[in-house]
Amino acid sequence: MDGLGEEADGRSEFESSRETDASHQIELYDLILDISTSLMSAEPDELETKLRWGLESVGTQIGADRGYVFQAQNGGFERTIEWTGEGVVPWSAQRLALEEFEWLHPRLERFDNTVVRTSDLPRSAHLRELLSSEGVASAVFLPMVDNWSLEGFVGFDVVEPHRQWDDTEVNLLRTVADMITHSLGRVRREQKLEAQNERLETFAGVISHDLRNPLNVVTGSLRLAQQDLDSPHVDRAARAADRMEDLIEQVLTLATQGQDISDPRPVRVGSVVESAWDTIDTRAAELRIEDGLGTVDGDPDRLREVFGNLFRNAVEHGGDDVRVRVGPCAEGFYVADDGPGIPEDARESVFDRGYTTGGTGLGLAIVRTIVEAHGWSIRVRESVDGGARFVITGV
Repeated sequence: MDGLGEEADGRSEFESSRETDASHQIELYDLILDISTSLMSAEPDELETKLRWGLESVGTQIGADRGYVFQAQNGGFERTIEWTGEGVVPWSAQRLALEEFEWLHPRLERFDNTVVRTSDLPRSAHLRELLSSEGVASAVFLPMVDNWSLEGFVGFDVVEPHRQWDDTEVNLLRTVADMITHSLGRVRREQKLEAQNERLETFAGVISHDLRNPLNVVTGSLRLAQQDLDSPHVDRAARAADRMEDLIEQVLTLATQGQDISDPRPVRVGSVVESAWDTIDTRAAELRIEDGLGTVDGDPDRLREVFGNLFRNAVEHGGDDVRVRVGPCAEGFYVADDGPGIPEDARESVFDRGYTTGGTGLGLAIVRTIVEAHGWSIRVRESVDGGARFVITGV
């Protein structure tokens, strides 16, 4: 009976341990979901605070003494964020050279989660000396991977005594490292985009003021000269000035229209098409609007710019009497004409800046920029009439 009782007690303790482990994992999983929600909505100026809170929350939940983020910088790793438990001394090392990680670095490069017990490391390993000096008994190191590149690592350690790191727990901690990596990358990209937008605004200001104002003086003088002089030289100069004005306008549009659509609203495509057609010199061209265009979410002014440039392109290359059709298609709409079309080997490059057969070389680049700012895509095919067919999808 005593033997059976001991067996029952052992089984009870085992089941209790399993229940405790399962409960711990569920709590850790729920915590990770909370951290994920917080990080996804974090603004750049609050990300560091939320990351430190995340390290503290996870570290406390798993019974760690320290949590930290080391990012790859200048051929080594820089400690950028750290949480330390109460009564525990923070890491003294701010920067780690690669030679100090000669045992760990290859494992991180393979994107492996690595659990380390300091006393089990080879005595010749620099990492053993480093961890011993920092008072680390055991630790788990999780690679930060972005676009198949090692961006650093997230670590949690305990100073005493040695603890076991469960595989399920380590995999959940890897999720934490992935979230941290994604958040840092997102903010880095947002800051880079913001800097680019600021440079574009500065550039647009220079173009608008420093180039347009002198050109206005030249254009005005040429108009007066045309009244007094009947000279082909003056007329040619006036046409060149008009081309410069058009080029400046296109450059300004290209510089300012690529920003994402922050406040889209319902737009009747047919109405925008008609408005765009009325704003350009269509000569004897004919427009046909098919039924079913419907409504899209977007910026009406920028969409008008898209259609205006496509119509202008059709008239310039298809002739004064070109016929243009706009209609619905799967996931979007199209603009087609019966002009000469675009050679198949040039259909990808027509959207590149500078591609031209006589215009400014910016019109179709502007079209693609605005389309992509809406989160859509554009491609060119041959129309049923043998001309060009621009297809916008993802709407």
